[in-house]
Amino acid sequence: MRLKPKQSCVDCHFLVKKIKNPEIKSFEITESERDKASQGNYSWVVYGQLPPSSVRLACSFGVWDEMYDYNNDVLKERRHLIVEKNRWDFCFWWKYHPNMRPEAAEILQEREAKNRDSTRDRRLTLIGLWIAAIALVINVWLTLAQKLKLWPFN
Repeated sequence: MRLKPKQSCVDCHFLVKKIKNPEIKSFEITESERDKASQGNYSWVVYGQLPPSSVRLACSFGVWDEMYDYNNDVLKERRHLIVEKNRWDFCFWWKYHPNMRPEAAEILQEREAKNRDSTRDRRLTLIGLWIAAIALVINVWLTLAQKLKLWPFN
């Protein structure tokens, strides 16, 4: 059994339980259910008296979904999808925080993504400014060398 990656769905705030009913959107997954999923126990993936085929796990952003196909293949894939698959570079991953509403997590995740993009843009701007400053210094040096006849080429 492999170690769990740093960013897996079991640790993501957007992992939800969906019901095969268009009137019911989704349900949050509790911390104890997440712990059970980490251990490979998915007996908690039920909803009231509904048959197990009516309940599925999914990303609330739609990155992945078990769909409604409830068979042995889905059960085998659950651990891979939820615990083992590395979601490091997925744009919607946000660390699970108990007692935080999904709407708040969505706003915070979006804010973090914007800050990450802004930081990258600032870094690229600074690199560009340093390159321009170095080119300007070299240009001044070459111009002075040419004027003072220190530069053999004209």
